[in-house]
Amino acid sequence: MSEFNRSEVYVSEADGLRAYITGVFTKMGIALTITALVAYLGYATNLVIGLLASGLGTVLYFVLIAAQFGVCIALSAKLTSMKTSTATTLLYAYAALTGLTFSVLLYAYSAGTVFASFGFCAVLFFSCAVIGHTTNTDLSKFSGLLMGGLIALVITSVVSIFIPALRSSLLFSYIGIILFLGITAWDMQRIKQYYYGTSGGYGQIGQNLAVYGAFQLYLDFINIFLYVLRILGRNSRRD
Repeated sequence: MSEFNRSEVYVSEADGLRAYITGVFTKMGIALTITALVAYLGYATNLVIGLLASGLGTVLYFVLIAAQFGVCIALSAKLTSMKTSTATTLLYAYAALTGLTFSVLLYAYSAGTVFASFGFCAVLFFSCAVIGHTTNTDLSKFSGLLMGGLIALVITSVVSIFIPALRSSLLFSYIGIILFLGITAWDMQRIKQYYYGTSGGYGQIGQNLAVYGAFQLYLDFINIFLYVLRILGRNSRRD
């Protein structure tokens, strides 16, 4: 192959990867927008607070959590067989359900704290996404450490329900941010692998993996945001 033809192949491949990643981030951005809009509407209409006041809050909470788990399981288990439109709908449904649960955050924190947390989260998230996209280091070799840390963090979160000292400590929020920043970089690298593993992201599986990649990044962003919000919210209450 001539040098000219080689350069054409490289340019075409780079353009294809760029378009694939742009599609992933577009879906993720739409999901975040849905979450924000539903959260605001839930706050503005006092929907969730009204249900809490009526005594249905606990039931609503468990219904929303169960629905989110159901969407997550369906998206993971049927990824290779479901239509791309169905996978996309499940992603946006999950985002809407998350928005309902997030509407209570606007009662717990000031609008300034929420916006500051979102901005700071966005900077951290996209910095690590760029690192994951550009690094030549295989981040999968850290997957065991990241997953082990995630499991330990979940267990600690459950234990903290019964131990006030753990619940009030911000140490685990800082650890959570560091952990999910690492997972973000790893997920970004995996999205590139989805592209190359499906011959340029073509076909139903390639497009479904793009939706799944958007779902992974969405979860990373949401978790980083919650940990940042907890830290900034605590600091703002101390002022």
